[in-house]
Amino acid sequence: LYETERLVQELAKFEIDTHNIVINQVIFPDVVGASALLEARVRMQQKYLDQYYDLYEDFHIIKMPLLEEEVRGVPSLRAFSANLLQPYNPPPPRQLGAGDSGREAALAAEVAALKARVSQLEQELAAAKAGK
Repeated sequence: LYETERLVQELAKFEIDTHNIVINQVIFPDVVGASALLEARVRMQQKYLDQYYDLYEDFHIIKMPLLEEEVRGVPSLRAFSANLLQPYNPPPPRQLGAGDSGREAALAAEVAALKARVSQLEQELAAAKAGK
């Protein structure tokens, strides 16, 4: 918050008008699930978000989500940058089954993400072999 204010004032010295603020790595409450750590983090960040909205009520504030992995490559960058034009809508929380725990759900999500990454890498490898 203080860094943002210093930057806005510094830009104003050079007559650079700012009306947009991008807040990166926001944890949305809808995706917290059963994690006490994430719940605490959301409460803490909400204080700061409220301060941003109070201090910069005339600004357009854009909240960018905290992601599970880095944004790498043009397709990922394009998908992520779409959130600059339209507000990010978090996916609905995953429904836990009768025997699921928060840890099991997290592991299942990680396995699914890794399988998707393996599939992507296999496609890239096949394309590289075809291009030889």
